[in-house]
Amino acid sequence: MSVPPPTQPRTTALLRQQVWLVATAAVLAGVIMLLPLHEVHLPHRHYLPLHTGLEFVSIAAAFLVFATVWHTRSRDHSSVLVVIATALFAAGWLDFFHALSYKGMPELISPSSVEKGIAFWLAARLIVAVTLLAVSLRPRLPVPTKALRLGVLAAFTALNLLVIWAVLWHEALLPRTYIEGEGLTPFKRWIEWLITGLLAVAAWRFYRQARHSDDDFLPLIFGAAALGALSELFLAQYEVVSDALNLIGHLYKFVCYTLIYRAMFVVNVRRPYQQLAAQTATLRQANETLRTQSLALASITSPVLVTDLDGGVSWRNRASAELTGDQAGEAPLSLFAAPLTPDAAQAADMRQALQAGQIWRGLVHSLDGHGKAVVLNRIVTPLRKEGGEIIGYVSVAENITGQSRAELRQQRVLETAIDGFWIADDEGRLLEVNDAYVRMTGYPASELVGRHLTALEVVEYPEVTRQRLARLREIGREQFMTRIRHKDGHTLAVEISAAWDAQSRCFYVFTRDRTEREQSDAVQQDLERQLQQSQKVQALGQLTGGIAHDFNNILAAILGYSNLALNRFVPDKQGKLASYLREVILASERARDLIAKMLSFTRIQPNTRTGVISPAAVIEEVVAMMRPSIPASIEIRFRIDTKQNIRMDPGELNQVLVNLIINARDAVGDHGLIDIRLHTVQVDGEICAASQQRLSGRYLALDVSDNGSGIAPEHLPRLFDPFFTTKDVGKGTGLGLSVVHGILRRSDAHVIVDSIPGHGSLFRLLFPIATPSAADASAPPAEPPLVPAGTGQRVWVVDDEPAVARYLGELLVDWGYRPRIFTDPATALAELEAAPDQIDLLLTDQTMPGMNGMQLAMLARHFKPALPVMLCTGFTDDIQIDQAQQQGIRHVFGKPIPVQELVQALADALGPQGRGPAG
Repeated sequence: MSVPPPTQPRTTALLRQQVWLVATAAVLAGVIMLLPLHEVHLPHRHYLPLHTGLEFVSIAAAFLVFATVWHTRSRDHSSVLVVIATALFAAGWLDFFHALSYKGMPELISPSSVEKGIAFWLAARLIVAVTLLAVSLRPRLPVPTKALRLGVLAAFTALNLLVIWAVLWHEALLPRTYIEGEGLTPFKRWIEWLITGLLAVAAWRFYRQARHSDDDFLPLIFGAAALGALSELFLAQYEVVSDALNLIGHLYKFVCYTLIYRAMFVVNVRRPYQQLAAQTATLRQANETLRTQSLALASITSPVLVTDLDGGVSWRNRASAELTGDQAGEAPLSLFAAPLTPDAAQAADMRQALQAGQIWRGLVHSLDGHGKAVVLNRIVTPLRKEGGEIIGYVSVAENITGQSRAELRQQRVLETAIDGFWIADDEGRLLEVNDAYVRMTGYPASELVGRHLTALEVVEYPEVTRQRLARLREIGREQFMTRIRHKDGHTLAVEISAAWDAQSRCFYVFTRDRTEREQSDAVQQDLERQLQQSQKVQALGQLTGGIAHDFNNILAAILGYSNLALNRFVPDKQGKLASYLREVILASERARDLIAKMLSFTRIQPNTRTGVISPAAVIEEVVAMMRPSIPASIEIRFRIDTKQNIRMDPGELNQVLVNLIINARDAVGDHGLIDIRLHTVQVDGEICAASQQRLSGRYLALDVSDNGSGIAPEHLPRLFDPFFTTKDVGKGTGLGLSVVHGILRRSDAHVIVDSIPGHGSLFRLLFPIATPSAADASAPPAEPPLVPAGTGQRVWVVDDEPAVARYLGELLVDWGYRPRIFTDPATALAELEAAPDQIDLLLTDQTMPGMNGMQLAMLARHFKPALPVMLCTGFTDDIQIDQAQQQGIRHVFGKPIPVQELVQALADALGPQGRGPAG
């Protein structure tokens, strides 16, 4: 039984009916126009009630259309109906005011007149015409929401109020439409012809749409628009408001409204019944299909039965009944009990698998209705509702009793084999596969059987597989390595053991998956490469840390005493001596910055200023800063494709980006392009150029690329080594990319480099995507710098470098403290043990012979538990800041010590609340 035909033929018939209606109305209108009806004038006392009656009938029709649409569920129609119905509702109210304002009617708010009546009439017709034309231009609108419905109603209401206010209270300002004794003005006739044209265009568009649609609404709305245009023809031709042409125009308008109501009725009332009828026909067809399927299921030779959740049989086909015999008068059959499943252990296993939502497969040994032993290959599947809920089980079995035990034994061996097994014919098409091979390839067995080996084996040319099969036919047996393609696209490394049987003309093949072994080999190689890189960085770090410690001690003395000499003993700050000292200070600061760059390569602790930032803001800032320093012949451009965040110090990101842009500028020469892009990427198996770590996952990528000279392949492995540079002598220190490496490592970020000599380079920085937290959103305001506030507190300075110790003593004296200098930590500890009340704060170096600063601090606090201790070090990475704070260390300074930071730390430790005795 078929579903009823679509509604296109009915729509075509309805359109044909409307065309005949419009044509008849047009011919009738032409005949009427030829008659001298404009000379037929009804007496005003008769015309007024007739006109009022016609108007109120039209108003009722308009309001009925609005009520029909407004009280229908929004999801049952489109916004087009709401717009048309609301427009008719608005026009109905204007027609109401038109009827009440007509000459001879009782006064409404102001005296009635022909001018008011015509103004309300024109406004109502214009609203309907414009609305129908607009709807014809956009006939497909979404289902209206409640807000949209109310918005449309409010818009038309506001328009009505505006028209009513203008006509009732500002009639004199409106264009004249009627002159007593002369009749209608040209303006009135022009407006009527405009409305006629709008309705005619709308009718033409609705007609075209109805020809290619199955919507009954379109033919009816076409007829309504066409009759509305015909009604306007009469209303544009009459000479006197009470002549017969005017009345005929009103009649045509009433028919127009009637067709609109019918269109709305079709959409809102008849269409749901049509849909219900179609659904009923579909349901009837589905029932017929189900009945046919049920008969087919009952007729097949395989035993099929359906059970409830407890295993009780609720239906079974004829083959199942014949297998177990007639059970009339006996206990109900159960899938989990004899005679269907005599083995209790097997029944329990079956129940457990099915209750877990799994499909159960197995061989069931039972007795048929005559007491003979049978073997069933049974598959039991959970029966689910549409929502996925299990409501019972379906059992389909195959009677394989007649097959040989050898075949059963072979099948069991192949099903339980760990390796994949398949049989192919002499052409290389698969005939049989075991479960292991199904799992290995990802294809179901039904898709594998019949597939040619060339569609599975990954070789350069399909002929390679065919040649291998031909060789196997010759030699009979072979073992080799190859790769096969999984269903999802990835490849697997496999080991093949194949044999050719000339009698059956088939290939018998065992396949062993070697993917895990290859992956473990690759992982081992990655780990070895990362270990080598880590050992190299560790060795460089140890060397750099040792140099930095001693060098920072020297710089601390040079920089400190130079500042003291400049501030204390050079009265002429513009003299040569002052200039010389400032040059010494500048050189010392450059040396300090150079040491900082060396240390940034080996530092692994994250920056304390690290937070969640938007790289987009930093990129815009750096590009704006770098543009003036980039030659005008070099184009620099950037693109931000995402606004996601990373966890990093913005200053360090600024430093990394500046380094890469400068390198790109040097690579492109006088002319070229530097391109910066921020976007997200999915990385799978690529290797970080700095850490040699294999990367996988989703990252936020910052690309800096250029079209310069590129990097030679032999230089790529050494790019991030300290002091390695490809620039000419004097144009680079070789520390730029090593600093980038150190910063990225502290931020758990990576870099991938892609370069082709002569075609440019791409540096892709990969950052883990971070989500801002409440702690990142707000930062404490920066405290203003402190001024020296010492009042004679006693500060002991311990440093094995005498010059540094004396310099710190000089500073402490200037700040109002009483220092005591020690160059041997053992001596300082002995003095503290003898007189613990003679010290208010201990300022000690970390790296000293015999005893480091942490050890000295722990022993000192043993003699004076509340003693504030501060550490200084030339290599901050040898101190864990958190561990130092747990041991009571108030502050850790790097050398050369920042003077203002030391002032603030002393003020915090020895201020009004922490100050020790002054003397």
